[in-house]
Amino acid sequence: MKRIATILLVLFSVSLAIADDSDNIKESQEELKKIYKDLEKTEKKLDKLHQKEVDIQKQISESNQKINIDKKVIRQLKNELKNIQGEISDTESEVQNRNLQLELTERRFLGNVRQFYLTAHKPTESFSENPNEELKLNKQIIYLTSLAEYESGNVDLAKELLAESEQKKSALHDESKEVERMKRKKETSFSLAASIKKKKERELEKTQREKLSESDKFMTLKQAADEMESIVQRLMDEAAQRERAGNQRVSFFAELKGTLLAPYKGKIIESWGDKINPITNLRSTSPGIKIKGTPGRKVSSVSSGTIAYVGELRGYGNFIIINHDDRFFTTYAGLGSVSVTTDQYVLGGEKLGVSDSNGIIKFEIRDNRKTVDPVEWIQIDSFQ
Repeated sequence: MKRIATILLVLFSVSLAIADDSDNIKESQEELKKIYKDLEKTEKKLDKLHQKEVDIQKQISESNQKINIDKKVIRQLKNELKNIQGEISDTESEVQNRNLQLELTERRFLGNVRQFYLTAHKPTESFSENPNEELKLNKQIIYLTSLAEYESGNVDLAKELLAESEQKKSALHDESKEVERMKRKKETSFSLAASIKKKKERELEKTQREKLSESDKFMTLKQAADEMESIVQRLMDEAAQRERAGNQRVSFFAELKGTLLAPYKGKIIESWGDKINPITNLRSTSPGIKIKGTPGRKVSSVSSGTIAYVGELRGYGNFIIINHDDRFFTTYAGLGSVSVTTDQYVLGGEKLGVSDSNGIIKFEIRDNRKTVDPVEWIQIDSFQ
């Protein structure tokens, strides 16, 4: 925006310069080329930002797909884990039942062995008196032996079933741990994808803001370029007309150096000339001064002259240029409203308008194409 304002100032100072008309118009045309170059750069940057925006949106879409897949897998693993835990619970009940069954079977087996032992060790004195008793005892011993062998088989079977249940329980616990590990891994993947998505969304928002800013810059430059083309043509016409008229005038404004009244009461917050940013170490040039005062306060002409331009520049607000003697020009930018029109003649101290809501007025003095330090021309105490 500073370049646009500077170009407009150069153009208007050139429009009434006499000996240098041809050179000034050429210089203005070169400045116009610079604007077109800036336009081209801005357009390329917009294209890059658009592509970046598309790429980020694609990455966000891919993150969404991964998040949805992870959600589905986590849900499936939770269901699987729930089923395994149900099976573990059933298996634990089965182990308890088979433990109880083994205990009962072992009790029966031990009872049969005890009975066998007692029967086999009965006194034998009476056998000779009653042979049938001996036969009966032998039958009991045979029966108890068979029963003990049968219960011994049941004990072995109960042990096998219990071992099988415990093995199943152990396998289910291992499976549960594996599913839990897979679930945690997917949950980590889900959290990472969600974090990446959030980061990309912030990056997308930043890119879209930057794209909007560049679009605004592009439109501003385009507007300035269109306006300048018209002004350049006007300058060429005026230069030709002055050349024919041979109009030359002596500057009276130069005699007023150091005696001008401030255009606006307030504090100077930015001085004229070159300066270096202490942070970025970059050099910049201020063609004038910035004055901070009360919003809505009167802005006045520093000397008599003709209003050469009244318009609005984006970033500068309302903008006025006064031609004082076809050599010296003053500019006033940042007005909230204006009270004058183009070609109107004004006197020194006459109201041009009022400051905007930020209370800042940008003021410049130009000697043809060259800017001069306004502080050297204005009475310092008149700022108060």
